[in-house]
Amino acid sequence: MNHVSRKLTSWTATLTLLALVTACSSTKPPQDTTKSTPTSTQSSSRNPSAQESSVQPSAVPLPKSTHNMGDVVSIKDKNLSLQFKVNGIREHPGKGVIQPSSGHKWIVVSTTIANKGQEAKTLSVVSFELMDSQNNPYEVALLAGALEDVKSPTGSIQPGDQRRGEVAFEVPERAQGLKLLFQPNRDACEALAGQPKAAETVNCEPVAIKLK
Repeated sequence: MNHVSRKLTSWTATLTLLALVTACSSTKPPQDTTKSTPTSTQSSSRNPSAQESSVQPSAVPLPKSTHNMGDVVSIKDKNLSLQFKVNGIREHPGKGVIQPSSGHKWIVVSTTIANKGQEAKTLSVVSFELMDSQNNPYEVALLAGALEDVKSPTGSIQPGDQRRGEVAFEVPERAQGLKLLFQPNRDACEALAGQPKAAETVNCEPVAIKLK
């Protein structure tokens, strides 16, 4: 019996030792994932443009020529005959709580539009756009345009009549090389963008006026 007991004890000790060796060899230290997996901040620093918002391209095509303030520019096609002029510009400081955004200013452009055609022509704010020297577009600032001392030139112009008014834009304070783009047929031109033949009867080239 003593011999059998000693043998069982020896086997038990051997199995226990093997189990301990197996456990130690299979245990691995945890991996440091912080070295192999870049964080969101690291990814952003490698690609700065991912956090920047790009300027949307203008829907208005670039004009072939640029006119000066005071020039009377004729705009004609099959159903349209207008004369357009920029009288001058001014910077609007805002009023009360109605102010331009920080780092920006309001530029107000005075225009005169004469209808020389045979049909009434209705204009909206989408006919106007401002562009800087880098061809960044700026839409009409509706908040500034709602001020009582800014009279809009938009609306219906009867044949033989003319309308004088101002269009306001918000631009960065350091914006340079500003020019006004006027495209009275913008809605029609966008609707006919995929129909080259139909677009031939519509004048889609905007008038560009250099603002001093």
